[in-house]
Amino acid sequence: MRKIYNVLLATGVIVVSLLLSPAAAQAGSGHTWCSSADGTGCLWAWDRPYADPYGVQCAWFNSDANWGDDCVFEETPGGMRNQASSLVNGTSRNNYARLYYHPNHTGAWACIGPGEYWDNLYNWWFNHGSGLGGYQTRIDDEIASFKWSTSCG
Repeated sequence: MRKIYNVLLATGVIVVSLLLSPAAAQAGSGHTWCSSADGTGCLWAWDRPYADPYGVQCAWFNSDANWGDDCVFEETPGGMRNQASSLVNGTSRNNYARLYYHPNHTGAWACIGPGEYWDNLYNWWFNHGSGLGGYQTRIDDEIASFKWSTSCG
């Protein structure tokens, strides 16, 4: 039952985010944001678990080497570095998002697949890159950069 609930919740989060957030962000901040015509192709992050709408949200269409220097929402001018607690990979293609412990796509990484929703990052670890900084550290509040990839490995 919990699995069905999580799937329904993830679907709802993605639909609401894709329908509401891009237009609101473009209108409010003047940024070019998630520039695909249908709003897909973005990695979405929230500073609270379960994509809490009362928290801070960011999204990126392109890879980002430093989550600390930008965010499309004006209330988070310092970015989302070491703040994310839930994620959605809003792609439907073969786009995996590698999440890195350090800026500039360095250190250990984890990988969220196309269409996946991780509701609580406390339950996930940087599990790739044995011997690199951050390896086996919980992802919650620790992501510093990400890049798109065609695989997780």
